[in-house]
Amino acid sequence: MKVLVSGKGGCGKSTISAMLGKYLAGKGYRVLIIDADESNPGLYRMLGLPRVKTLAEHLGGKKRAKILMAAEGKGELEEELFNWTLDEVPEEILARKGNLAVLTIGKIEEAEEGCACPYGFLARKLLEGIKLKENEVIIVDTEAGIEHFGRGVDKYVDVVIDIAEPSAESIELSKKIKALSESLGLKHVLVLNKALPGVEDKLPVKPDVVIPFDQSFILDSLNGKEVEPIGQIEELWSIING
Repeated sequence: MKVLVSGKGGCGKSTISAMLGKYLAGKGYRVLIIDADESNPGLYRMLGLPRVKTLAEHLGGKKRAKILMAAEGKGELEEELFNWTLDEVPEEILARKGNLAVLTIGKIEEAEEGCACPYGFLARKLLEGIKLKENEVIIVDTEAGIEHFGRGVDKYVDVVIDIAEPSAESIELSKKIKALSESLGLKHVLVLNKALPGVEDKLPVKPDVVIPFDQSFILDSLNGKEVEPIGQIEELWSIING
């Protein structure tokens, strides 16, 4: 299964991606978390893993990714990229802990280096080409917003986990994420994160999973602690896999 995590900036996508990855790895699944967010640097810290070479760096850098993207646009990209199994993903771009591995597509590192479109291209081609076996799961931690839908990244996943926080802006975005997911025939699961008491009753939509606000997540982050799965993650997986 390939699962994509989407939502407004700061809603908790990386935290929930990390929790779900740890939970599934603990249940015996082989898990690959793909960090497709070109900005947020926190996923490795959340999992207690060191940073390693990105997929873009492995291929020769952002310029090489641009060349590949242009070749596809001209119809000259003859071979399917990344026609890998999980065992065939190059070790230099994987940070591992037991059954869990993390792969980063690429990061914006310099001012005026240009847009992140080549990284979106690489994420799409990776998801298109990679082959999963039984009990293997990919979790895609995306950038803020819905640009990944425009880039076609979601075309190659099975489920969209839509993370919303209790604000009008986040809920409106979630409505759009649901519509876009359904237009692609994808299963859509809405998670309300950082929920304060009584707020669920005031929402115009009904979430599938509710995660209460907990200040300890903020304090643990500032103290550099890894995230650990909470009870709602088991509930989330049962809905995804049901």
